[in-house]
Amino acid sequence: MSRAARAFLLGQLADEGFVVVLVAWMLYLAVATANFATVSNLLLVVSQASIYSIVAIGSTLVVLLGELDISFGSVLSLAGCLAASTVVGGGGVFGGIAVGVGVGLAFGLVNGLMVTFGRIPSVVTTLATMGAGAGLAALYSGGTTIFGNRLDGLSYLTQGSIARIPYVTVLALVLYAGAWVVLTKTRPGAHLYAAGDNEQAAFRCGINVRRIRVVVFVLAGALAGLAGLLQAAQLGQATSDMGAGSLFPVLTAVILGGISISGGRGKIGNTFVACVFLASITNGLILLGVDPTVQQIVQGAVLAIAVSLDRLRR
Repeated sequence: MSRAARAFLLGQLADEGFVVVLVAWMLYLAVATANFATVSNLLLVVSQASIYSIVAIGSTLVVLLGELDISFGSVLSLAGCLAASTVVGGGGVFGGIAVGVGVGLAFGLVNGLMVTFGRIPSVVTTLATMGAGAGLAALYSGGTTIFGNRLDGLSYLTQGSIARIPYVTVLALVLYAGAWVVLTKTRPGAHLYAAGDNEQAAFRCGINVRRIRVVVFVLAGALAGLAGLLQAAQLGQATSDMGAGSLFPVLTAVILGGISISGGRGKIGNTFVACVFLASITNGLILLGVDPTVQQIVQGAVLAIAVSLDRLRR
Protein backbone atom coordinates (compact mmCIF):
# COMPACT_ATOMS: atom_id res chain seq x y z
CA MET A 1 0.00 0.00 0.00
CA SER A 2 1.38 3.39 -0.98
CA ARG A 3 2.06 6.10 1.58
CA ALA A 4 -0.72 8.29 0.12
CA ALA A 5 -3.25 5.46 0.35
CA ARG A 6 -2.21 4.68 3.90
CA ALA A 7 -2.53 8.34 4.87
CA PHE A 8 -5.99 8.49 3.29
CA LEU A 9 -7.20 5.41 5.14
CA LEU A 10 -5.84 6.66 8.45
CA GLY A 11 -7.55 9.99 7.87
CA GLN A 12 -10.86 8.28 7.15
CA LEU A 13 -10.45 6.13 10.27
CA ALA A 14 -9.79 9.20 12.37
CA ASP A 15 -12.73 11.16 10.95
CA GLU A 16 -15.40 8.49 10.53
CA GLY A 17 -14.18 5.44 12.46
CA PHE A 18 -16.28 6.24 15.51
CA VAL A 19 -19.44 5.90 13.39
CA VAL A 20 -18.59 2.24 12.73
CA VAL A 21 -18.03 1.72 16.47
CA LEU A 22 -21.35 3.45 17.19
CA VAL A 23 -23.24 1.14 14.84
CA ALA A 24 -21.55 -1.94 16.30
CA TRP A 25 -22.29 -0.77 19.85
CA MET A 26 -25.95 -0.15 19.09
CA LEU A 27 -26.33 -3.51 17.38
CA TYR A 28 -24.80 -5.20 20.40
CA LEU A 29 -27.15 -3.39 22.78
CA ALA A 30 -30.13 -4.28 20.59
CA VAL A 31 -29.26 -7.97 21.05
CA ALA A 32 -28.01 -7.86 24.66
CA THR A 33 -30.88 -5.82 26.15
CA ALA A 34 -34.62 -5.92 25.77
CA ASN A 35 -35.26 -2.18 25.85
CA PHE A 36 -32.44 -0.41 24.01
CA ALA A 37 -33.83 -0.78 20.49
CA THR A 38 -37.31 0.44 21.38
CA VAL A 39 -38.45 3.70 19.83
CA SER A 40 -39.06 5.30 23.22
CA ASN A 41 -35.55 4.50 24.46
CA LEU A 42 -33.83 5.64 21.26
CA LEU A 43 -35.75 8.92 21.44
CA LEU A 44 -34.66 9.19 25.07
CA VAL A 45 -31.01 8.76 24.07
CA VAL A 46 -31.27 11.48 21.44
CA SER A 47 -33.10 13.75 23.85
CA GLN A 48 -30.43 13.23 26.53
CA ALA A 49 -27.76 14.17 24.00
CA SER A 50 -29.54 17.27 22.73
CA ILE A 51 -28.72 19.89 25.39
CA TYR A 52 -25.01 19.10 25.51
CA SER A 53 -24.99 18.87 21.71
CA ILE A 54 -26.12 22.51 21.57
CA VAL A 55 -23.15 23.51 23.74
CA ALA A 56 -20.96 21.37 21.50
CA ILE A 57 -21.83 23.51 18.45
CA GLY A 58 -20.08 26.46 20.07
CA SER A 59 -17.18 24.31 21.22
CA THR A 60 -16.81 22.95 17.69
CA LEU A 61 -16.52 26.46 16.25
CA VAL A 62 -13.93 27.40 18.87
CA VAL A 63 -11.83 24.27 18.28
CA LEU A 64 -12.03 24.80 14.50
CA LEU A 65 -10.19 28.05 15.17
CA GLY A 66 -7.49 26.15 17.02
CA GLU A 67 -8.67 27.54 20.36
CA LEU A 68 -10.24 25.93 23.41
CA ASP A 69 -13.11 27.08 25.64
CA ILE A 70 -13.51 25.32 28.99
CA SER A 71 -15.78 27.92 30.59
CA PHE A 72 -19.09 26.72 29.14
CA GLY A 73 -19.99 24.55 32.15
CA SER A 74 -19.89 27.52 34.51
CA VAL A 75 -21.65 29.74 31.96
CA LEU A 76 -24.37 27.10 31.65
CA SER A 77 -24.81 27.03 35.44
CA LEU A 78 -24.89 30.81 35.89
CA ALA A 79 -27.17 31.37 32.92
CA GLY A 80 -29.51 28.63 34.10
CA CYS A 81 -29.71 30.11 37.60
CA LEU A 82 -30.36 33.65 36.39
CA ALA A 83 -32.86 32.51 33.74
CA ALA A 84 -34.74 30.32 36.24
CA SER A 85 -34.78 33.14 38.79
CA THR A 86 -36.15 35.51 36.16
CA VAL A 87 -38.98 33.15 35.28
CA VAL A 88 -39.79 32.39 38.92
CA GLY A 89 -39.77 36.12 39.67
CA GLY A 90 -42.42 36.77 37.02
CA GLY A 91 -40.21 37.74 34.10
CA GLY A 92 -41.86 35.16 31.86
CA VAL A 93 -40.43 32.58 29.50
CA PHE A 94 -39.12 35.10 27.01
CA GLY A 95 -37.53 37.09 29.80
CA GLY A 96 -35.79 33.94 30.99
CA ILE A 97 -34.57 33.17 27.48
CA ALA A 98 -33.25 36.72 27.07
CA VAL A 99 -31.41 36.59 30.40
CA GLY A 100 -29.94 33.12 29.82
CA VAL A 101 -28.68 33.89 26.33
CA GLY A 102 -27.57 37.37 27.41
CA VAL A 103 -25.38 35.98 30.19
CA GLY A 104 -23.77 33.61 27.70
CA LEU A 105 -23.21 36.43 25.22
CA ALA A 106 -21.51 38.54 27.89
CA PHE A 107 -19.13 35.75 28.92
CA GLY A 108 -18.42 34.89 25.29
CA LEU A 109 -17.61 38.52 24.54
CA VAL A 110 -15.21 38.71 27.49
CA ASN A 111 -13.52 35.50 26.37
CA GLY A 112 -13.24 36.70 22.78
CA LEU A 113 -11.83 40.11 23.67
CA MET A 114 -9.30 38.71 26.15
CA VAL A 115 -8.06 36.09 23.69
CA THR A 116 -8.05 38.38 20.66
CA PHE A 117 -6.87 41.73 21.99
CA GLY A 118 -5.38 40.72 25.32
CA ARG A 119 -3.42 37.95 23.59
CA ILE A 120 -4.07 35.65 26.53
CA PRO A 121 -4.14 31.93 25.59
CA SER A 122 -7.71 30.70 25.30
CA VAL A 123 -7.20 27.94 27.88
CA VAL A 124 -6.00 30.46 30.46
CA THR A 125 -8.72 32.96 29.58
CA THR A 126 -11.56 30.47 29.79
CA LEU A 127 -10.10 28.90 32.94
CA ALA A 128 -10.39 32.35 34.53
CA THR A 129 -13.95 32.94 33.32
CA MET A 130 -14.87 29.38 34.32
CA GLY A 131 -13.87 30.21 37.89
CA ALA A 132 -15.66 33.56 37.74
CA GLY A 133 -18.82 31.98 36.40
CA ALA A 134 -18.82 29.24 39.02
CA GLY A 135 -18.26 31.79 41.79
CA LEU A 136 -21.01 34.10 40.56
CA ALA A 137 -23.45 31.18 40.25
CA ALA A 138 -22.72 30.05 43.80
CA LEU A 139 -22.93 33.62 45.12
CA TYR A 140 -26.20 34.34 43.34
CA SER A 141 -27.93 31.10 44.31
CA GLY A 142 -26.55 31.15 47.84
CA GLY A 143 -26.01 27.41 47.58
CA THR A 144 -29.76 26.81 47.31
CA THR A 145 -31.93 25.36 44.56
CA ILE A 146 -33.93 27.80 42.47
CA PHE A 147 -37.40 26.45 41.72
CA GLY A 148 -41.03 27.47 41.53
CA ASN A 149 -44.31 26.71 39.82
CA ARG A 150 -43.65 29.27 37.11
CA LEU A 151 -40.77 27.13 35.85
CA ASP A 152 -43.43 24.76 34.57
CA GLY A 153 -43.88 27.24 31.74
CA LEU A 154 -40.42 26.22 30.50
CA SER A 155 -41.11 22.50 30.63
CA TYR A 156 -42.58 22.37 27.12
CA LEU A 157 -39.12 23.22 25.76
CA THR A 158 -37.79 19.84 26.86
CA GLN A 159 -40.92 17.76 27.44
CA GLY A 160 -43.01 18.71 24.43
CA SER A 161 -42.58 16.91 21.12
CA ILE A 162 -43.38 16.90 17.41
CA ALA A 163 -44.23 13.43 16.07
CA ARG A 164 -42.64 12.06 19.27
CA ILE A 165 -39.40 13.95 18.59
CA PRO A 166 -38.68 16.24 21.59
CA TYR A 167 -38.70 19.98 20.93
CA VAL A 168 -35.19 20.24 22.34
CA THR A 169 -33.98 17.70 19.77
CA VAL A 170 -35.72 19.58 16.97
CA LEU A 171 -34.06 22.79 18.18
CA ALA A 172 -30.65 21.08 18.26
CA LEU A 173 -31.10 19.72 14.73
CA VAL A 174 -32.16 23.15 13.44
CA LEU A 175 -29.10 24.75 15.03
CA TYR A 176 -26.83 22.08 13.55
CA ALA A 177 -28.39 22.57 10.12
CA GLY A 178 -27.78 26.31 10.39
CA ALA A 179 -24.19 25.79 11.52
CA TRP A 180 -23.61 23.33 8.64
CA VAL A 181 -24.91 25.82 6.09
CA VAL A 182 -22.74 28.62 7.47
CA LEU A 183 -19.60 26.48 7.64
CA THR A 184 -19.94 24.79 4.25
CA LYS A 185 -21.87 27.21 2.06
CA THR A 186 -20.87 30.72 3.09
CA ARG A 187 -17.78 32.91 2.98
CA PRO A 188 -17.63 33.40 6.78
CA GLY A 189 -17.53 29.61 7.18
CA ALA A 190 -14.68 29.29 4.69
CA HIS A 191 -12.84 32.11 6.47
CA LEU A 192 -13.25 30.33 9.82
CA TYR A 193 -11.68 27.15 8.45
CA ALA A 194 -8.88 29.16 6.84
CA ALA A 195 -8.15 31.05 10.06
CA GLY A 196 -8.04 27.81 12.02
CA ASP A 197 -5.78 26.10 9.51
CA ASN A 198 -3.24 28.91 9.18
CA GLU A 199 -3.94 32.19 10.93
CA GLN A 200 -1.07 34.12 9.39
CA ALA A 201 -1.92 33.03 5.84
CA ALA A 202 -5.58 33.89 6.41
CA PHE A 203 -4.61 37.35 7.67
CA ARG A 204 -2.41 37.96 4.63
CA CYS A 205 -5.36 37.02 2.41
CA GLY A 206 -7.40 39.83 3.94
CA ILE A 207 -9.48 37.73 6.34
CA ASN A 208 -10.41 39.59 9.53
CA VAL A 209 -9.22 36.89 11.91
CA ARG A 210 -9.80 39.04 14.99
CA ARG A 211 -13.45 39.59 14.18
CA ILE A 212 -13.98 35.91 13.46
CA ARG A 213 -12.41 34.94 16.77
CA VAL A 214 -14.56 37.35 18.80
CA VAL A 215 -17.76 36.32 17.00
CA VAL A 216 -17.03 32.61 17.52
CA PHE A 217 -16.48 33.02 21.25
CA VAL A 218 -19.64 35.13 21.53
CA LEU A 219 -21.66 32.45 19.72
CA ALA A 220 -20.17 29.74 21.93
CA GLY A 221 -21.15 31.71 25.03
CA ALA A 222 -24.68 32.34 23.74
CA LEU A 223 -25.21 28.64 23.04
CA ALA A 224 -23.95 27.73 26.51
CA GLY A 225 -26.40 30.27 27.97
CA LEU A 226 -29.25 28.77 25.95
CA ALA A 227 -28.26 25.31 27.17
CA GLY A 228 -28.40 26.58 30.76
CA LEU A 229 -32.00 27.65 30.24
CA LEU A 230 -32.85 24.28 28.66
CA GLN A 231 -31.15 22.42 31.50
CA ALA A 232 -33.24 24.33 34.04
CA ALA A 233 -36.35 23.55 32.01
CA GLN A 234 -35.49 19.86 31.89
CA LEU A 235 -34.73 19.59 35.61
CA GLY A 236 -37.51 21.91 36.73
CA GLN A 237 -34.96 23.72 38.88
CA ALA A 238 -31.54 25.34 38.75
CA THR A 239 -28.44 24.92 40.89
CA SER A 240 -25.04 26.57 40.84
CA ASP A 241 -23.29 23.34 39.79
CA MET A 242 -25.71 21.92 37.24
CA GLY A 243 -23.25 22.49 34.40
CA ALA A 244 -20.30 20.91 36.17
CA GLY A 245 -20.68 17.60 34.36
CA SER A 246 -20.77 19.08 30.86
CA LEU A 247 -17.05 19.64 30.27
CA PHE A 248 -16.11 16.00 29.74
CA PRO A 249 -18.90 14.90 27.35
CA VAL A 250 -18.88 18.08 25.27
CA LEU A 251 -15.14 18.20 24.61
CA THR A 252 -15.02 14.43 24.10
CA ALA A 253 -17.83 14.66 21.53
CA VAL A 254 -16.07 17.47 19.66
CA ILE A 255 -12.77 15.58 19.43
CA LEU A 256 -14.37 12.18 18.83
CA GLY A 257 -16.47 13.69 16.06
CA GLY A 258 -13.38 14.57 14.08
CA ILE A 259 -12.71 18.21 14.94
CA SER A 260 -8.94 18.51 15.04
CA ILE A 261 -7.68 20.22 18.18
CA SER A 262 -5.04 21.92 16.04
CA GLY A 263 -7.84 23.70 14.15
CA GLY A 264 -9.01 24.03 10.57
CA ARG A 265 -10.48 20.56 10.08
CA GLY A 266 -13.69 18.73 10.93
CA LYS A 267 -17.39 18.31 10.19
CA ILE A 268 -20.03 19.91 12.38
CA GLY A 269 -22.51 17.08 11.77
CA ASN A 270 -20.16 14.53 13.26
CA THR A 271 -20.25 16.41 16.55
CA PHE A 272 -23.97 15.71 16.95
CA VAL A 273 -23.49 12.04 16.09
CA ALA A 274 -20.69 11.84 18.67
CA CYS A 275 -22.96 13.39 21.31
CA VAL A 276 -25.55 10.70 20.58
CA PHE A 277 -22.80 8.07 20.78
CA LEU A 278 -21.75 9.22 24.24
CA ALA A 279 -25.38 9.31 25.41
CA SER A 280 -25.89 5.79 24.07
CA ILE A 281 -22.86 4.58 26.04
CA THR A 282 -24.32 5.86 29.32
CA ASN A 283 -27.80 4.58 28.46
CA GLY A 284 -26.50 1.20 27.33
CA LEU A 285 -24.31 0.65 30.36
CA ILE A 286 -27.24 1.43 32.63
CA LEU A 287 -29.42 -1.08 30.78
CA LEU A 288 -26.64 -3.65 31.10
CA GLY A 289 -26.51 -3.04 34.84
CA VAL A 290 -22.90 -1.89 34.81
CA ASP A 291 -21.59 -0.29 38.00
CA PRO A 292 -21.37 3.55 37.80
CA THR A 293 -17.64 3.40 38.58
CA VAL A 294 -17.07 1.24 35.52
CA GLN A 295 -19.10 3.73 33.49
CA GLN A 296 -16.61 6.44 34.40
CA ILE A 297 -13.73 4.20 33.34
CA VAL A 298 -15.39 3.56 29.98
CA GLN A 299 -15.99 7.27 29.45
CA GLY A 300 -12.35 8.00 30.24
CA ALA A 301 -11.29 5.35 27.73
CA VAL A 302 -13.48 6.98 25.08
CA LEU A 303 -11.74 10.31 25.68
CA ALA A 304 -8.32 8.67 25.36
CA ILE A 305 -9.39 7.03 22.09
CA ALA A 306 -10.74 10.36 20.82
CA VAL A 307 -7.42 12.10 21.46
CA SER A 308 -5.56 9.19 19.82
CA LEU A 309 -7.75 9.51 16.73
CA ASP A 310 -6.96 13.21 16.60
CA ARG A 311 -3.26 12.34 16.40
CA LEU A 312 -3.99 10.39 13.20
CA ARG A 313 -5.38 13.53 11.57
CA ARG A 314 -2.05 15.34 11.68
